[in-house]
Amino acid sequence: MGDTKMSSMAIRSINTFQNRILLLLFFVLSVVVIVTLAVVKSATYEHSNIQLISHAHTITGVFREKLSNQVTFLDNVLGDISKNYSIKKLIATADIDSDSLNVAMQNYRNRLDTDIYITLDENKRLIVSSLIIPETFSFGNVTQSGISWEKINNKFYLIKWVPVHFVQDSGRVNGWIAMGFHAHRLLENLDNIKSNVQISLLKFGEVNSVIESTFKQNELGSHLLHPPIKEGVLNKFDTKFKKYVYSVLRVNKKSDLYVLVATPEELAYLSYENLLLELIGVLLISALSALLVAMVLSRTITSPLNFLVKVANKISSGQTANEFPKCSTREVNELSAAINEMQLGIKQREQKINDLAYFDDLTYLPNRNQFNIQLSNSLNNCKDDNVVIAILNVDRFKEINDTVGHETGDVLLRNIAERFKSCTTNTTMQARLGGDEFGLIFEKIKASQTNLIATSIAELFEQPFSIGGLVLDVDVSIGVAVYPDDATTQQGLIQCADIALHSVKGHHQACATYKPELNKYSVQRLNLMSELKEAIADCQLKLYYQPKLSIESNEVDSVECLVRWIHPIHGFVPPDEFIGLAEQTGAIRYVTHWVLRTALEQQKKWAAQGDSISIAVNISAVDLVDMELPSSVGHLLSEFGANPNMLTLEVTESALMGDTESATRALYKLRAMGIAISIDDFGTGFSSMAQLKKMPVNELKIDKAFVLELASNDDDKIIVNTLVSLAQNLGLKTVAEGVEDKASLNYLTKIGCTNAQGFYLSKPMPIEEFDGWFVSFAGRQGLNDQIARLA
Repeated sequence: MGDTKMSSMAIRSINTFQNRILLLLFFVLSVVVIVTLAVVKSATYEHSNIQLISHAHTITGVFREKLSNQVTFLDNVLGDISKNYSIKKLIATADIDSDSLNVAMQNYRNRLDTDIYITLDENKRLIVSSLIIPETFSFGNVTQSGISWEKINNKFYLIKWVPVHFVQDSGRVNGWIAMGFHAHRLLENLDNIKSNVQISLLKFGEVNSVIESTFKQNELGSHLLHPPIKEGVLNKFDTKFKKYVYSVLRVNKKSDLYVLVATPEELAYLSYENLLLELIGVLLISALSALLVAMVLSRTITSPLNFLVKVANKISSGQTANEFPKCSTREVNELSAAINEMQLGIKQREQKINDLAYFDDLTYLPNRNQFNIQLSNSLNNCKDDNVVIAILNVDRFKEINDTVGHETGDVLLRNIAERFKSCTTNTTMQARLGGDEFGLIFEKIKASQTNLIATSIAELFEQPFSIGGLVLDVDVSIGVAVYPDDATTQQGLIQCADIALHSVKGHHQACATYKPELNKYSVQRLNLMSELKEAIADCQLKLYYQPKLSIESNEVDSVECLVRWIHPIHGFVPPDEFIGLAEQTGAIRYVTHWVLRTALEQQKKWAAQGDSISIAVNISAVDLVDMELPSSVGHLLSEFGANPNMLTLEVTESALMGDTESATRALYKLRAMGIAISIDDFGTGFSSMAQLKKMPVNELKIDKAFVLELASNDDDKIIVNTLVSLAQNLGLKTVAEGVEDKASLNYLTKIGCTNAQGFYLSKPMPIEEFDGWFVSFAGRQGLNDQIARLA
C-alpha cells in the first residue's frame, strides 16, 4: 500500500503545470543537443570515410608506380641479356653443359637483385631455374615479351619473359629467358605511407587469388575473393582478432589486379567521447536553467490555475460556483469566463442529453435504451404476472422511402407513433427501437390474451395513412412473446419476439406468437449450414443410385446418382432441407464435387467388373455460374480414366433461367468435352423454345408431375406425348421420371420415349443394395420377368 501511494504521488507531481513546463523546456533542449550531436557525428564519420578512401587511392597509386618501375626495369635488363652472345651460346649448348648457363643466370640475378630466373628451350621446356619447379608446371602462357604472374611452390612471382634469337633478325625463337620479383617485394614499405594498415594484392580471373598480403596467414577472409568487387567504397570484415574497414581499388583500367587497403575499425574513425561529454554538460546546464525558468513562471501562473481547478471540481460535483479568480494574465481571465459559461451550458446540455439518451428525436417515443430499462424493471416487478412484448416492423418501408422520399417516410413514422399512443390496452410502454422497428410492453396480461393483443395492434393499421394528399396503405409484421412462458430473461424474450416476427415475413400474415418449433427450426437451420462441409469430411454423405431403363433395349444401362445426408444426431436429412442451404452458402460446390468423385469412382469399379453403366449427376445454378466446373470435371475424368460419353450432367430449367449467358458458356464447355447435358424437371419451368434451341442439350427429363398419373389422366398423356415429340424433332433423348406402373411404361414405349425411371423399376438404393438388384435384374429374361417379380 505504501509503494502504491508513493507511486500515485509521484505521478501527480509529474503532471503539475510547473513540472510540465520544466519537462517541455528540457525536452526541447535535449532535442537540440541530440540533433547537434547526430549532425556532428555524421559529418565526422563522413570525413573519416573520405580520408580512408583517399588513403587507399594514394597507396594504390604508389603500388601502381612501383609495379610500373619494376616492369620497366625487367624489360630493359632482360632485353640486354637476351642479346648477349655468351648467353645465347650457353642456351645453345645447354643440353651438354647446363651448369655454366645456371652460373651465368645466377650471376645476373645477384647483380640485378631479382628473386627468380628461368630459361626455356625453343619448345618451352625448362633448362635451368633458380627454383625447383615441379614437372607438372605449365609454361603455356609464355608470350612474346610478356609479363605474367606465376604461382610457383605456392608463391606468386611477377615475371618478365623475353625470347632469345640466335640470329638476331630471324623470326625464329630459340629460347626464353625470364626474371622476376617475389610479390612481397611490391608491397614492401607501402604500409609505411600510413601505419596500422594491412595491404593485400588480389587477382580476379578464371581463378581468384590472393597474390600477396601483409595479413597473417589465413587471416584475410575468403569471402573477399567472391565478385562482384565494389571499388572505391568502404566495406567491413572480421578476422579472428580484429574488425577491419577496407577499400578495394583496381591497379589500372585494363588490369585484373586489385589493391585492398584495410584499417582496424577502432583506429579508422575519430573518437566521439570528448564531444559527447561536452554536449552532455551543455544538456545538464540547460536543464538547470529550464528548471529555474519554470519555477518563476509557475508562481505567476499556477496559483490562479489551482483556484480554477477547485472551481471546476465544484461544478463537476453538481454545485454552482459564484466566485472566479482574477489575474493580470489575459488568458487566465478568459479561462475563468469560459468556465463560467461552461457551467451554464452544462445545465442545458444535461437536459438535452437525457432526452437523446432515452427518447427518439423523430417520434418522441422512448428509444431502445429506455425500452430495455423498462422491460428489465417489468420483469423484476411482475411477480407471478405475465409480461408480454410485441416487436413490430413496417413492411416494405424501404420501398416507401425510395418511392415517396425519406421526409414522407419520417412523417409516416411519426403518424405510426401517434396511433400507438392511442392503444391503451394495458400498455406500459410504446418505443421506437430503430428504423421502422417498434416495441410495446404489456403488463398483467394473461397468456390467453396474446392473440387479442397482436390483433389489436394489427387493427391500428387497417386505416390508411394520409400524408400531404398521399394515401398510404401500410402493412406490418408483428412478433409476440410472453414472459415467463417463452423466455425467462430480457434478451431471451426479445429474441423470441424477433423469431416470431421473422416467421411471418413473406407469408402474408400480420402477426405471430412465439412457438418453440420456430426457434428449433432456426437453430437447426443454422447448425446445418455450418455442419455441411464437416459432413463431407466425416463421410456423413452417402450416394444412392436409381436405375434408368432403356426402353428400346429393355436394359438398365444408366443410373441417376442422388446424394443423401445421414446426420449423426438428426438422422436422415431430406435433400430439400440441405441442398437449398448449400446453394445459399456456396457449399453446393463441395457437395457437387464429392458426388462427381464418388460416382466416377463407383463407375470405375463397375467397369472393372465388366459392367458398362452410365451415370447422371445433378448440378445446381451455383455450379453453372462457376466457370471452374468444366476444369474440375475434366480433372476428375482424367483421374479415374472415365469416358466423358458415359457421364450426364442434369440441370433444372430454373437453373438455366438464372444467368443464361454464364450457364450457356459452361454447358458448351462441358458438351465440348463429350459430356451429355440433360434438362431436369422439364415442363415445370419457364424456359422458352428460343432458349432451348440455343442450349447444347442432349436429353429432356419429363417431370414426374406429368408421369405419376399417366395411365389414367388424358391431359398428362397429351402433355407427355407433346414433350416426347418435341424432343424427337429436336434430336434429343427423353427420360420419363415417376414411372410407377406397367400401364405408364407401356404408353411411354408406344410414343417412343427413350428411357424410364421410377419406383416401378426401383427406388434409389445405396450401392450395397443396388449391386444385388442389378445382378438380379440382368439375370432375368426380359422386362416381363422383372415385372412379374415386382408384382
